[in-house]
Amino acid sequence: MNEKNKKYLFDLLAVPSPSGYEAPAQAITKAFLAGVCDEIKGDVNGNLIAFKKGSGKKKIMIVGHADEIGFIVSYIDESGFVYVKTLGGFDVNLLPGLRVDIHHDKQIVRGIIGKKPIHMMRGSDDNPKLKIEDLWIDIGAKDKQDALSKVAIGDIITYSSQIEQLSDDLIVSKATDNKVGVYVAAAVMQELAKKKIKANYYAVASVGEETTMKGAGTSAYLIQPDIAIAVDVTFTSDIPGADKRVFGEVGLGKGPTLTLGAALHPAVNDKLIELAKKHDIPLQIEISPSRTGTDADAIHALRTGTATAVIGIPNRYMHSPNEVISLGDLDKAVSLLTEFVKRIDDKFDLIR
Repeated sequence: MNEKNKKYLFDLLAVPSPSGYEAPAQAITKAFLAGVCDEIKGDVNGNLIAFKKGSGKKKIMIVGHADEIGFIVSYIDESGFVYVKTLGGFDVNLLPGLRVDIHHDKQIVRGIIGKKPIHMMRGSDDNPKLKIEDLWIDIGAKDKQDALSKVAIGDIITYSSQIEQLSDDLIVSKATDNKVGVYVAAAVMQELAKKKIKANYYAVASVGEETTMKGAGTSAYLIQPDIAIAVDVTFTSDIPGADKRVFGEVGLGKGPTLTLGAALHPAVNDKLIELAKKHDIPLQIEISPSRTGTDADAIHALRTGTATAVIGIPNRYMHSPNEVISLGDLDKAVSLLTEFVKRIDDKFDLIR
């Protein structure tokens, strides 16, 4: 990964963009793609769509979602403790003791997620399964009035987590899900900047995947792609205790994944496999019998149907403050999808 792309990736990962509040991330991608595509625009939902014109009629859309999981302030009690609703899915038992950033009037207010100590939970030796209403955020306020001078109902909240490099290849961040998908779509556009292509290419940073799935569907409705490829993170099974009979075999640093299943198009998948073999790009296979849990679910049956594929970036510790991915897997995904866009023309048959 070159230094320009790495800076873009790290800037994208660092900026807060919980579901429904993606504008700061979209601004970074828009700046990265300035001058390398024929058109770049936003829409009413907040999607960012970059376009490179091809000489033919076919349209290819590669989409990653710009939103990360987060919280929104919903209530402040008389003692000044802050209560929240979630923006996306959480393992609530993971949250107590974590530091968070409350984003208020372009300032960050640091908070600590609290719960009743285990020593005060009499009658059971077990750590109970928590609900989000069992937790609060402590911002050091004296009372409700003091808290309201620092934060407000409706403020968004993200994990307080730094981007770090665990090794030459592995990085840790709070928001690889799924800003790495946005990175891949944008990096493919960069690779194609000075190349002539036959298919029309759309790089999309969608919104709301973690909550409403609205962005992928509305952007695809506008573009009407012939082929749509969702790039998202995927779980790894290279951790202690993972049952590979259930989760398959997916590991960090072994290349991106390609999903096979009922919602995915065999001709597109076959072409991706062919190109991976031809260019010696490692490709892991995973199975999703019905829904994929990605933006592809909002696209594949839209209008009269779209030939859809899913490329996954292996991710350890998903939806935690410390998600781990491989930079090499990102590079390989970019290489594979760049070759795919270059090779597709109007003769590529999508009829089953």
